[in-house]
Amino acid sequence: MQPAGGWSGADPRYRGYRPDKGQVRLDHRVRLAVDLVPPGARRLLDLGAGDGFVSARLAVAGGAEVGVSVDVGAPTPLAPHARKVSQVTARLPGPLPFRSGAFDVVVTLETIEHVLDPDGLLEEARRVLAPGGTLVLSTPRLDSLLVVGSLLLGVQPPGVECSSRRRYGSPFGEQRASGHVHLFTRRAMTEALAANGFRLEEYREARFSSSWWQAVRSDRRPGPLDLALRAVFAVYDLIPFRKDVMVLRATRTEAP
Repeated sequence: MQPAGGWSGADPRYRGYRPDKGQVRLDHRVRLAVDLVPPGARRLLDLGAGDGFVSARLAVAGGAEVGVSVDVGAPTPLAPHARKVSQVTARLPGPLPFRSGAFDVVVTLETIEHVLDPDGLLEEARRVLAPGGTLVLSTPRLDSLLVVGSLLLGVQPPGVECSSRRRYGSPFGEQRASGHVHLFTRRAMTEALAANGFRLEEYREARFSSSWWQAVRSDRRPGPLDLALRAVFAVYDLIPFRKDVMVLRATRTEAP
């Protein structure tokens, strides 16, 4: 799924949710994706699903009778699933072990940036979708204010990598590479969807700070620098445009 290196989808810091004081907190990008799942979706497929916890939340949101999660492995979840989902081991972008048109909704969150063939992932998502089916997708935005601002300061932006083994150019002490190999602007993503048989229906943007703060708290006790950065990000999050993660819903068209 991703090139050789230290990144792993089993990393508890990057699963899109975090147990906290007897509850489970979903990352901001995941909450937006859950809201985009259309009601009445009988069959839902989640690609790059990790431990399947978020898949279960998505299936509940859509009222799906069948929920299936796919990833290269099945790590132990950090909290109980909201409902039962079938977990399938397969490498992405595929081919996937499902018949054409088998699902009403395909979800792929923070996955397309990790695969070596993003068009292949979109092609396979379209193949397993029924005509008129829905794709819900999220991925980091290359032209976000955070990335542009980092470049202006001479800092390697979060999630924009120059190595699959180690993170270089970051002043914040994080040395583990994200595993991102393909990054999109909003325009590039819109064109990629159209080229692979999808029509963009709804577009939203999620903030980076939610993901970052969950990762910090899962990894260590926050220190003074972490708290200072959290304050900076809290102000940054008030800016209502060019946020850090694009979350979108698209419809399968008749022809790519």
